[in-house]
Formats: sequence, structure tokens, C-alpha cells
Amino acid sequence: MAPFALCYRRSTHAVFACLTLLVVSASGPSASAQASVQGQWQTLPNLMPINPVHAALLHNRKVLIVSGSGNLPTNSNWQAAIFDPATGTITTQPVSWDMFCNGMVLLPDGRAFVNSGTLQYDPFHGHLKSALYDPATGQFTDAQNMAHGRWYPTVTSLPTAR
Repeated sequence: MAPFALCYRRSTHAVFACLTLLVVSASGPSASAQASVQGQWQTLPNLMPINPVHAALLHNRKVLIVSGSGNLPTNSNWQAAIFDPATGTITTQPVSWDMFCNGMVLLPDGRAFVNSGTLQYDPFHGHLKSALYDPATGQFTDAQNMAHGRWYPTVTSLPTAR
């Protein structure tokens, strides 16, 4: 087969694929955001009192923010905060270990599972620790330690809620 015919076939397939994609995307519903339905981002008027390294929207519509040391190796004033968008208030609280660079997942019962953090800077070593944050009590409770520390782990809630 001549090179020209091969190029022609390839370009015909490419044009057909592009036209098909265009028709399919044009026939679908509009994907534009609606602020009244989707919400919108805005800059808050107040500053966060801690470095918001990790955040999770809780079922009570408040936001759990975990800072730990906030990427400051000399900071041992480890903290987390709760931000209430309805009132604009931010309440900080101490945490018992450095949860900086943790992995976090919301569990089906509404608690947040915080896994690991920073055990040591330079070189970075992850913590063995894990904790559960209960929005009903506003408290962290340490969970069973892992066998090995992880830094910035990924955690997933399984369908069995484990």
C-alpha cells in the first residue's frame, strides 16, 4: 500500500473520531456550574490560626483541619481546628502527636480516621500512630499503632466499614 493511502486512512479515522467526540459531547447536558446548586469558592475574611495542611468536611457541615507541626520541625505545639462555615468561627485544639502529612478518611459513622503524620524531619519518617476524631464529642482518640510508619499515606474506607 502506498504511504499516501496509509496517511489518508489514518487521517480519515482521526477526523471521524474527532467528529464523533464533538457530536457526543454536544448532545450531552451542559456541565457548567450553577452557584445556587453547586456553591462557590470565596476567600474568607479571617486568617487560619494554624497551617491548614489537611482538611475534611464532616457530616455536621463543619471542617476538620489538621496541622500538626505545620511543616515547622521546631514546632511542638501540634494542633487541629474545627472551622464552622455557618458562623465563621475557628476553634483550635491540641493534638497529642504530630499529625502533619497524615492520611485522612471519613468513616461511615461520621468519624474521621487520621493515619500517621511526621515522626522525624530530614529525612522524613512517618508516624506509627493513628487517631479517630469524633465530631459528636470534638475529641481525638488514639487508635492502634501500625507496625511501620508511613508518611502521607493513603487511607480508604472499605464497604465493610473497616
